[in-house]
Formats: sequence, structure tokens, C-alpha cells
Amino acid sequence: MRFPDFEMERMQSAWEHRVRYDLSESGVEAQTLAEAARDLDALGGTRLGYASGTGRDVTRSLVAEFHEGATAENVLITTGTSEANFLALATLIEPGDEVIVVMPNYMQLHGIARGLGARVREVWLREEDGWRLDRDALRAAIGPRTKAVCVCQPNNPTGQVLTRDDVRAIVAAASAHGAWIIADEVYRGAERDENESPSFSGASDRVIVTGGLSKVYGLPGLRIGWLVAPAERVTRAWEMKDYTTIAPATLSELLAEIALSRRPALLKRARFLVNERWPILERWAATHSRALHWTEPRAGAICFFSYTWPVESIAFSDALIKGYSTMVVPGAHFSAERHLRIGFGMSPATLRSGLAAIDRLVTSLG
Repeated sequence: MRFPDFEMERMQSAWEHRVRYDLSESGVEAQTLAEAARDLDALGGTRLGYASGTGRDVTRSLVAEFHEGATAENVLITTGTSEANFLALATLIEPGDEVIVVMPNYMQLHGIARGLGARVREVWLREEDGWRLDRDALRAAIGPRTKAVCVCQPNNPTGQVLTRDDVRAIVAAASAHGAWIIADEVYRGAERDENESPSFSGASDRVIVTGGLSKVYGLPGLRIGWLVAPAERVTRAWEMKDYTTIAPATLSELLAEIALSRRPALLKRARFLVNERWPILERWAATHSRALHWTEPRAGAICFFSYTWPVESIAFSDALIKGYSTMVVPGAHFSAERHLRIGFGMSPATLRSGLAAIDRLVTSLG
């Protein structure tokens, strides 16, 4: 078993606390501890023993509330969405299985599948059609050897949303061959309008949904995520969790319960921030309209730009980091060269300064 390098996470881990302007971040501006806790004194008597391996029943029930047909027994609390994704795939895939990944996509599941010895087939959203799903291509890709179909809803890096008809089409195509769907829904709730993206939860009895507090809730530092699945898959994931993180962090889970009990308010906060800050990025992009092309994001604080500047994306990113202390994600990290993913959920001052740094780099390219 050998996992490929996770290039985007390696870059971010190396540089996110060293650059002045991190525009690679894909969530909304983080909350402070005082904002998240509301009453810090109330946490003072908490004993810092081990938490329950599955997560507390209260936390699991709060997650189940916004996943159709789920109860607490269908929920496993994890250390971030990343652990949920890992457990979902690692307890499902055997060497020689086939995994479909709808691309572009956060490359974690792609890499895990390869590391587990699966054959990965890619089905690409159509950029020329606003990053829409090619349903015919998806149906043609899924076959009798397909064990899982991996999707990101809303999509990272494009910020686009699968429609209800898309969800039905994916479910029907997977069900026809008995394949599972693993839906990473960590950006769900950060739509720019008030219509929450269609979830895969409850769409069939072979669906695993993952999510967490990092992108929409502004709480990435808590490292709390979840896996929502049929009870037997939750049990399998819990058994493997004995080999990974064992249990959630006690204080993090208590803060997660506060956040989840305030979910409507935090979704409102996220939508306010993405709508307040998207125009800053949009106005900047308009000044480079000859070189940039983009589809306006519908969800999340990210936009995926194609560009015509005379430099490949990793070289562009490296020059931006080392010369201008600013970071964006090169498209090559999504197997989509000549693209850049730029976040806009950070403070307006950081966003404007980072975009000004990109301007300086672009000017130097001639």
C-alpha cells in the first residue's frame, strides 16, 4: 500500500502559516474561541478525559437532523472530514476494485483509492458548460467492477452545485451496478442563495455522506467531522477508527455541539460572508478579463479560474509564495493545468492584499 503525494495539502501544510496572504483557504473566515463558545466559563469544569469513540449521542443526533432519514446510529463523529473520507473508502475498497471520481475534485479520495490498490476512473465536469455534470459520460463510466462513485457536493474547486436531477442520475447509475456513492458535502450550507444544495443523504441505501465544521461553520481548528451512512458502515468505520484517532477531542466535540445547535445562524453567517466578499474577487477578475475565464461560484468561498498567462500553474504558485508571500492553489493540484483556485472567505484586507500581490506577479511576467 502506497499513497501518492497529496500535493495541495503538502503545499498548504508547508506554507499556510508562513505566507502573509493565504488565498488558498477555501472556508469562510474562522470564528474566535469566544464567538464559538459563547460562555467560556461554562467549559471550565469539563474533565479532559477520552470522549466516546463514536462521538456523543447529542452530537450525532444534531448531525442526523440535517441528513434525511438519518438517526444518531447512522452518524460517526470523526477528526475532520478528512478522517471521515478516509474511513469511508478504506473500509469499502479492496485491491482491484474500480472507483469513479467526478473531477475536478479534492484529491484526497482519488489518492486514497489509488493507495488502496483500486483502479481510478475520472469523469470530468464540463468546463465549457459551466462545470456541469456530463450524465452520459458518468453512466458510460460505471460498470460491474465499480465499487464506489466519489463526488463533492458542492464542488471543490469550482464552487458549482449538482442539481436534484444530477443527484438522481448519479444515484440511478450507481444503483444499476450496486455501487456505493461517497459524497463529500463539507461545503453544503455555504450557498450564495438560501437554497441548500441537494444532499445525497437518504437517496439510496448505498450512500455515505461526509462533512464537517471546517468550511461553512468557520471552525476548522476544532477538527470535527462526521460520516453519515447505513448503521453497518458506521460500525465498520468505527472499527477502523480504533487504528486512527480512537475518539474525537473532548473540548472540540463540546464546541461542535454549540455550533450545531446554532446551525441556522452559522449558515446565515457563511452566506453573508461569501456574498460580501465575492464581489471583491469578481471586480479584481474583471480587470484581467482577457487572461482569466471563470464560472461564478454558487457555493463556498472559492472560484476556479482558467488563465492564459505564459506560466504553468505550479510555477505561478511557487513564484507567488516565494516572491510575494501569497498563496493560491495551482490547478495542477486538481489535475487541471492552467487553472488557479482562489479563495475569498478570508478578511477583505487579506483578500485585497493577496490579489494585489498577484497583480504584481502578473506584471512581472510581461
